[in-house]
Order: sequence, then C-alpha cells, then structure tokens
Amino acid sequence: MKQDLDYIFPIQTKTACTSKWGWSTIWLNTGTTSSCHRCDDFDIPLDDFASFHNVPRKIKNRQDMLKGIWPGDGCEYCRDIELADGFSDRMHVNDIPGMAPLELKENPTEVYITPTTLEIFAENTCNFKCTYCNPSLSSRIEQETRQFDPAFFKKDNRLKIADRKKLLNDFFNWLEDNVHKLVRLHLLGGETFIQHELMNRTLDLLERKPSEGLQLCIFSNFNPPDKYFKHYVERIKYLWQQGNIARFDLTASIDCWGPQAEYVRYGLDCEKFEENFAFAAEQPEDFLWLNVNQTVSSFTMKTMPDLISMFNKYNTHRHIGHYAMLVDGFSFMRPEVFAYETWEQTWNKIYSSMRSETIEDQQAIKIMTGLQSVMRTTTEHNSKQIEKLHNYFDEIDRRRNTHWRDLWPELDI
Repeated sequence: MKQDLDYIFPIQTKTACTSKWGWSTIWLNTGTTSSCHRCDDFDIPLDDFASFHNVPRKIKNRQDMLKGIWPGDGCEYCRDIELADGFSDRMHVNDIPGMAPLELKENPTEVYITPTTLEIFAENTCNFKCTYCNPSLSSRIEQETRQFDPAFFKKDNRLKIADRKKLLNDFFNWLEDNVHKLVRLHLLGGETFIQHELMNRTLDLLERKPSEGLQLCIFSNFNPPDKYFKHYVERIKYLWQQGNIARFDLTASIDCWGPQAEYVRYGLDCEKFEENFAFAAEQPEDFLWLNVNQTVSSFTMKTMPDLISMFNKYNTHRHIGHYAMLVDGFSFMRPEVFAYETWEQTWNKIYSSMRSETIEDQQAIKIMTGLQSVMRTTTEHNSKQIEKLHNYFDEIDRRRNTHWRDLWPELDI
C-alpha cells in the first residue's frame, strides 16, 4: 500500500496522538523504544526486533488514547500544556498530513501498526557536552563523568557490546525490507555526522534500495569537522539527484546564541555554526529542508531572540523550520521554576524577532505560545528547584572551569 501524503490522522479523541501510532524512536545502545521524545521508553525483545513498534506498553497507550484517556508514560508534557490552554506537540503533529499509518484507513481503531517515522540513535559519539545531556547520549560527557563521578556507571543501563551490535544489524535488516514503507527516517546523535558506521550503512542501503517518497532527516550540532559535514551533505544530494529519496531534512540542534549558547552546548563555536548554516541555506530548497530545533530552559531564554535573529538572516529566500520544546529530564532547569515576571520582557523580544508571514511561521508562534502558557502558571519562585539549579551549574563550573553567574547574573537569586 503506497503512503498517502495527504492522509490526516483520523482518530479524534481528546488525547489521541499521531506519534503514538506512526512514530518510533529506537535507542540501540539501551535496546529501548518510544513513540515520542517526551515519553518513556520500553524494552525491545532481543529475539524479536521487528516488534519494536508494537511492544505491549505502546499498545496499551494507544488503547487508552482511543478511550480519550491520557496514558501517562510521559504524555503529561502535552497534557499540561493543553490544560494551560497552550498548543502542544500532540496538537502540532496531528495537523501534519501523511504521518498516519495507512492501516488506519482500513480500521481506524487498529493498534497493531507499521511506523511511518523511524528515528535511530545508534551510539553516543559526540563532540559536545550539553548541560542538559547525559553520558548515554554524549561520549564527551561519558568521559567527564568517568573522571568526576565513576560511581555513576554502577547503574549504567547500556546493553553489552555484543547485544548492541546485534541490534544494529537487526535494525539494518529490518530497514532493508521496510524502508519503502517509511515516510521519514531520522538519524540522531550524539553528533550524527561523526557516527560513520550509521551514516555509511544508511546511505549505502539507500543507494541499493531507492525509496522515492522517503524524507531523510539528520540532526546535527553543525560543528563537526568540515570534511564530514560537507562530504555527507554532498553524498545525500547525489542520492536525491538520482531519485533515491524525496528530500533531505537537515535539523540544527541549537538553543540560543552567543556565549550563553556556547556554555549550554559546551563545545559549540557559534561562528563555525553559522558558517555551516549558511552553507546549508545555499542548497536547493527542493533538496534540503533546513530546520532549527531548540531546547528551552532558564539558561537559554535570555538569548533566544538573538538565535532567531541569526537564522532569520537566511530566512528571506527560503523557509527555515523552527521548533522549540521545554527541557526534559531536568525539572530544575525549566523556566517555570522562576516566577513568570522573570521572563515577561524576554517573551516580548522573542515574538518581536519571529517571522509571521507563512503558515509555518504562524505554527512556530503557536508552539511558542504553548510554552509561554506553561510559564504563565508560575507566580512565585520555586526556591528548592532554584537551589538545585545553582548547585548543578556550580558543579558544571567546577568540572569545566566555567562561570555561569557571569552570563546569567539575573538568575543568581
């Protein structure tokens, strides 16, 4: 059955989400899977990789959503935004055509389903130490943690090397047979452009197995060595020119701008980032769709307007996608631990810097207003969470010889 790119997710209960039916993220290093970045991940049976999209807990989540029940397991992120009258990730993805599995055309209550979007995290190789990341997602943080907190690895949940290799091979065997069923294939890091086995095996497969409707997406910090960044972009461009893929989505992971960004995403060089961003923006728009994906925290709010102004310089002759989400896994980093008045002027600057000409621009603004609506609910500082924030970044400073208070004196309260 050929994917219908105009097909809209048909389930209209108050909690149903396209991602729960159409999206799978797989972490090969831990042998787990989820159907949203916000949600809990569940074990993939080592002897039955092909069941990754239909493990029991995912089935239960879908059954709950059919009844209009919030299933938990991380869906509270969207629930809380919607309860604050905001525009949630769930509402956003439900508006995107072509993401719903075609099995729903035949049975709109089907819960055993084929994914349309598949994301793969293969390993933690990375050249950054982002302050909201962890050892399982960054090799540099892993090295730092082994130096300063070796006891952490007593609770390391990564699979044995032999099992990780088996899952990687299982993934590529599955992809060999099913790539033509996917609408989107996402490759995640770490830093994806320095994960050469993942990159080369994927691109080799797409040379053998043309999938003319596939949208290939890579997430990058835009700071890998030039020889890798440009080499892989050109190789993907060749696949597109040959008709092997429909398009290439290149998503820049960055949260704010200037010294604050280089602190939060430790290892970032903003000048190098913009150089690579400009290179990507020069590519034909029917080949390369350029996006910015940012994580919003107390430490990124201040210079978010500067980031938006930076990429707007390249937004005049092409569309640049813009998506923002609240930091996950570190509740003390979330802006709402501070009273809303802390951010009121910043929000005015954010909206002043955002474009509003296109439907996509307006959608980005709706996502921002959803995040703002959550922050509006906080009228007083949460002193316990703020103390955790200070202690965490004091330890970061100790390890890296940095000085967060010089960059955010207004948060030293």
